[in-house]
Amino acid sequence: TRIWICLAAYGAVGVAALEVATMDHPCGYADTVNITDGLRLKDGSYSFAGIVIPPNLMAEYSFKVIDGVQYSAKKHLRGCACLLKPCISFCCPPNLVFDPKNWNCSRTQPVRESTHVELTHGDRSVEQVRIVDRFVVRTELGCRNKFVDRKHESFWKWDLFENGSLARDGRVWSTDEYCFSPLEHKPDQWELTPIGCERFQTGYRVWIYAICDILAIIINLFILSLLGAVRDARKSHYGQLIIYYLLATIVGYCLLVYLALKNPVKLSHGACRNIGFLAYTCIMLSFVFLAICSFDFLLKFRQKAPRNWVRRVWYASAVLAVIALRFAVSFAQDSKLPKQYKPGIGEDYCWFDGKNTTTPDVIRLKSHCPSPVAVRLWGILIYYYAPISILLLFSTVCCLKAYFSIYELPPDTQYVLGSQLRIIKTHFYAFSAYVVGVFAVWIREIVVYVMARVREHFFIIDFWSGICILGLAIAGFILLLGKNMHVKTWWAINVESSQTDLSVINARVYKFDEKGDLKSS
Repeated sequence: TRIWICLAAYGAVGVAALEVATMDHPCGYADTVNITDGLRLKDGSYSFAGIVIPPNLMAEYSFKVIDGVQYSAKKHLRGCACLLKPCISFCCPPNLVFDPKNWNCSRTQPVRESTHVELTHGDRSVEQVRIVDRFVVRTELGCRNKFVDRKHESFWKWDLFENGSLARDGRVWSTDEYCFSPLEHKPDQWELTPIGCERFQTGYRVWIYAICDILAIIINLFILSLLGAVRDARKSHYGQLIIYYLLATIVGYCLLVYLALKNPVKLSHGACRNIGFLAYTCIMLSFVFLAICSFDFLLKFRQKAPRNWVRRVWYASAVLAVIALRFAVSFAQDSKLPKQYKPGIGEDYCWFDGKNTTTPDVIRLKSHCPSPVAVRLWGILIYYYAPISILLLFSTVCCLKAYFSIYELPPDTQYVLGSQLRIIKTHFYAFSAYVVGVFAVWIREIVVYVMARVREHFFIIDFWSGICILGLAIAGFILLLGKNMHVKTWWAINVESSQTDLSVINARVYKFDEKGDLKSS
């Protein structure tokens, strides 16, 4: 099986290098070296580390990549040396070693320079080779969060392949996911050892986000259970749509919390991708049900309520449309679109990576893939924020039109409808207030995303997002549950029967359509 891992590593790195190549840059950043100080030859090519890099494999780069994340940098010349000869990375410049205690490069004590390394071939044979004969050595692609575990013997067991990829602990690390440094294995015994880049850490941002989301899930579950337990609420069209909305929201939040707390290294490629797309589907469904509910209120106040079979067609069409969107996004991910226009779900991240990260608080790389430049400038806007904005705008417009339609009802119709109209208006006002809150939260998300990109202060998880999600759950408890007349009636009769408000009971026994539709006669 390890031979297959080796062969898969070769293919994975090769595909990644081709995928990130663009018209401006002939190869991905992970396959380049800084050749500014290299020797320029007469034909325009550069000599670097014993190889000649032709002009077609050179370009000016105005960015740098650290931990798979792109940052702006001064323009500098880079060459695709790793396409001509495999590359490996060292954590520190020559004559320096990585110090795990102080987390920096230092001259701790005289250490013999490492010139050879054990190389594992495809047939599992191991050969001691001179590093500079087989590899281009780089020191600029190190990572900020290195993982050192000298206490476990598995840390000292690894296989370096001919293409520069490395196998350890059952996974394959690409050349920019680890770096070599001499480490003290036993007293006065130093070994050249690869140090992995720890790109998943649960910092305070993640925990605040996760705790707020979990509390929001608990509140939404309580709202869902009460709405489902009350027959009148469960049977009404309004109640049904809110139940569907809450179900989709709860599942979506659960998956996002799971991705936030789960180390992606422990997820397979398929699991990473499927969980990400399932979360996407559920979140999109929640906004679709909000839009349907807004449109349903508009039709009710215009006295054009559709038949039940038409509503079922709506629900089925909504689900199918979201599923179609999910596969369209998946197709875009697998297509030959430029990388910045792809969503990124299941590739380098299990979730969108449009908000790059300068912190360790990320829903990060799937377990075995190479780490190309993690930049999706437009992916999250195109496939996530744009559909949500459209659905929320549709919901808001429907609510506004429904509001004005209330005052266009003839006086005699309002008189005949009586309590029925008051109940639907109460539900509508509460729902509209909730939609305004949802709209405000997601506008904030988009503004934060844009501002983060402008300031290059990127992050995947904004803990304020978790706080806003918790705030929406509390608003849902007050507006979607507390203002639901069917639930209030049930509560008054079954819980507070001794102090029941007769007007609430009268609202329940007043005769009107079971589904909550307005009837003019």
